[in-house]
Amino acid sequence: MGESIIMKKIGHSDLFMTMKKERLERALSAAIIFVLAAIPILITRFPPSTDLPQHIAQVHLALESLRDPGGPYVIQWGAPNTFMYFFIYLFWKLFSLEILGKAILIFIVFLWVFSIFFLAGKRIRSLDMAILASLLIFNHVFYGGFLNFLIGFPVFTAWFLLTIRKEHKPAWQTYVFLILTSFLLYGSHALWFAAGAAWFFLISLINKMPLKFFFLRMATLIPGCILALFWFRGFSSFQATASFDKAPEWGTRPFEKFFSSWFLDASFGGIRGISETLLFFFLLVWGALSLWQHRKDLKSRVDFKLMAASGFFFVIAFFAPSKMMNTIFLASRWFPICMMMLLLSLPAPNMNKAIRRIISFTVAAAFILVTALTWVKYEKNELTGLSDSLAKIPYSSRILGLDFVKASRFIKYRPFLQMVAYAQVFKGAELNFSFAEHSTGLVAYRTKRDVPWTHKLEWFAESVKKTDLQYFDYVLVNGNPYHHQYRIPRQDLSVVTDTGRWRLYKVNIKPKVYDSGNVNK
Repeated sequence: MGESIIMKKIGHSDLFMTMKKERLERALSAAIIFVLAAIPILITRFPPSTDLPQHIAQVHLALESLRDPGGPYVIQWGAPNTFMYFFIYLFWKLFSLEILGKAILIFIVFLWVFSIFFLAGKRIRSLDMAILASLLIFNHVFYGGFLNFLIGFPVFTAWFLLTIRKEHKPAWQTYVFLILTSFLLYGSHALWFAAGAAWFFLISLINKMPLKFFFLRMATLIPGCILALFWFRGFSSFQATASFDKAPEWGTRPFEKFFSSWFLDASFGGIRGISETLLFFFLLVWGALSLWQHRKDLKSRVDFKLMAASGFFFVIAFFAPSKMMNTIFLASRWFPICMMMLLLSLPAPNMNKAIRRIISFTVAAAFILVTALTWVKYEKNELTGLSDSLAKIPYSSRILGLDFVKASRFIKYRPFLQMVAYAQVFKGAELNFSFAEHSTGLVAYRTKRDVPWTHKLEWFAESVKKTDLQYFDYVLVNGNPYHHQYRIPRQDLSVVTDTGRWRLYKVNIKPKVYDSGNVNK
């Protein structure tokens, strides 16, 4: 009897030591992946994250609105898509403006890495799958700089763990946590709140929740729905007068996606070259190998809750439009999360643990190395002259940004699109375009901004006219020598900087006062 008790104690002790070792290994692996993923951000001054400067500028405008409550801007307290600005403001106070953008992106990377490894730990999933899933952080949403959406994934991991519980008589604390987390989903992004509510409904049905507790659980969404309803009333009024196309658009029809590169670009879609293609097919082969090797015991080896979440996001990504109400990448932004959940749901391939770990870390290190080198080439070749031009912009100037280059040789999509917003971040400049016009962030214009210059110059620089210049003090141009020589009205501009892709020009035309109560004078 005594020997049995001793053996049990030894068994419990061994189990405790094993669990402690696994937690330490998981924490160390997460730390390594985080450090590796932060390297590309640390070694570049302007990481390729398109909307990043506009989001930072939103905090600048919020501070300006607090200083001048009767000014052109209004803070949208209680609106969705604003949770991220709390952290941007915090970093605004902690860091210099020169490293603020990098600090924000590193914070996003930390949250995603932590969420992936935390989720893997809570669900007792393969560490190697968590390592590989973390590489999906470098997706087109990250490169697009959709910070409000990016902050929603860590919140959803908490929401996921709360909603999958099969508590038929939950404690009152569970309802409190559900309400609080639903508010965080709402604050992260309106799309995350909608997706979170749909997932909550689905998983409650899957768990066969008794009707009474089903309605009690769903009732925790009511406070967020009320808040969303009040916000949407104002937002719908703005949408009614907006000049952009609000109808849904499918760039690629659902079943056409099977015959295109949509799945690859939706998974990553960040850097040009073969690296993303190789990694995508490696992940497919890795997952297929896992399924084949464990085909006889999939029921015990696959996490079907994570698999259900992956399928949920797949349906959204596959069938939703690519754009609606000025929200781009509406469908594809969910696919990296679908892939992450899918990888975590699968067991690791059946091979020697050390070999498997070496393969996982080697693939991760190689992909991040290629990413870092690509970012360096991007900055070295395509951001020349930007720092010098920004430095020579006088404070509180009116700046027109013109991007004639548009596409990058190294980064997909439009990495230069919002680069001019750094002039607002660093020098408090007034821009030809601001996210305050969208009325979907922290700060909006108090009244609709009807500008007298050509619309959408941030998208179509080639549409610029001589008459547009009279409303600005300086023009920041991204162009090749031909653009600088022939595509801008040089006779009306004085050269301030004359080297590099990015150059600054002073407007010589007599300035015209634009006073609608919306633009600083």
